[in-house]
Amino acid sequence: MPDSTLHNKLGKNFFLNALDGISFLTGMIFLSPESVLPVYIERLGGSPFILSLIPVLRNIGVFFPSIFVARYIQTLRYKKPYILITGAFQRVPWLLAALSGLAFGAEYPGFVIFSLMLALFITQGTTGIAVPAFFDLTAKTIPINLRGRLFAVRNLGSYLIGLACGGIIIRIMNTVPFPDNFPLLMIIGFSFLMIYLPSLGFYSEPPSRRIRFSTEPLGSFLRGLRQIPRENRDFGRYILGRVFYTLAFTSYSYFAVHLVRRFSLHESEVGLFTMITAATFIVANPLLGELADRKGHLFNHLIGALSLIIGNLAALFAGSYSLALISIAAGALTLCINNVSQFAIVIEFGQDFEIPVYIGIVGLAVGISSLSIIFLGYLSSIFGLGVIFWFSLGASVLSLGIFTTVTEPRKHRPPTVVDAR
Repeated sequence: MPDSTLHNKLGKNFFLNALDGISFLTGMIFLSPESVLPVYIERLGGSPFILSLIPVLRNIGVFFPSIFVARYIQTLRYKKPYILITGAFQRVPWLLAALSGLAFGAEYPGFVIFSLMLALFITQGTTGIAVPAFFDLTAKTIPINLRGRLFAVRNLGSYLIGLACGGIIIRIMNTVPFPDNFPLLMIIGFSFLMIYLPSLGFYSEPPSRRIRFSTEPLGSFLRGLRQIPRENRDFGRYILGRVFYTLAFTSYSYFAVHLVRRFSLHESEVGLFTMITAATFIVANPLLGELADRKGHLFNHLIGALSLIIGNLAALFAGSYSLALISIAAGALTLCINNVSQFAIVIEFGQDFEIPVYIGIVGLAVGISSLSIIFLGYLSSIFGLGVIFWFSLGASVLSLGIFTTVTEPRKHRPPTVVDAR
């Protein structure tokens, strides 16, 4: 194939991949599990224990299913049809939950809470099913030295729009009465999410040159996965650090609720939180993308762990509202790093045909460990949200220490992605 054709396809795929990310992340600003959903659920009467289920469902949904679909994805020569189908289940439940809020928010808030949690579980679970295929598709169409910038563009573009979104959220919160204001935000978010259909529909995907079929029983396959981190020690240490890192990130789901409670804020302050998040993404994304391409994604993980330490300290000890807002910015920086690097680093530990399995192994470890957050939520309902911030502070310190023992995967084994160009 002529070089000009390859270059044109790379440029088109980069643009469409970025457009998909921008539309998805913009939509999730209005559906944020870190700010909008916790405040909405608490406004409906949800307890701290219910709020603790948000990070649990998110982590289990996003990370746990990957390993169970990894072998199937390895058999697919084309990943795009699979992603398009699963993408619908990532989006439609939000619309149904929004309609539930409009219809039953005033009289049956408990039912609306259930519909929100169900939508979160379905959408995050479908995300976990789609993630290995999406990153396999990205790995074979976007060269390694462009991926950091790609994910930075996905994030940066969405949060440039996010500054305006924050203003929209503030206006809706101030002008539309509860309980209709939050469902309206969700409908706007769903509309942005649906842009994925044209952006991925026109994506150019070459056939995978190496696919794998396995007749090994699932139980035997799962038991055999233990050998991979044992043989790849850096990958094993990364998994351990990632578990503590994910547990530390639990606190971000409580920062907004904590500020609203502590300083008796109006729910429209969610719009300010969104603006702070957007501004953080705009400033940090270009730098994080460049750092990922030059120094590797592990470097970003170190920054993320340090940011979580700062955020939890601010939540625990900040004496004023303005200082306490540091927790929102620190959490946003970590979320930004997650979007740029948390999956991108995993695909660099193995070869191209191993990508779904490596993502699945990390997901299995993170998903199982996330069950401990349920107990943490129970403790917070008795002793207050401080329990969560202290726990997350300790977990972030542990993750930072463990990440320093991991060798950047690019240094000792540059990944081979035969379909990148």
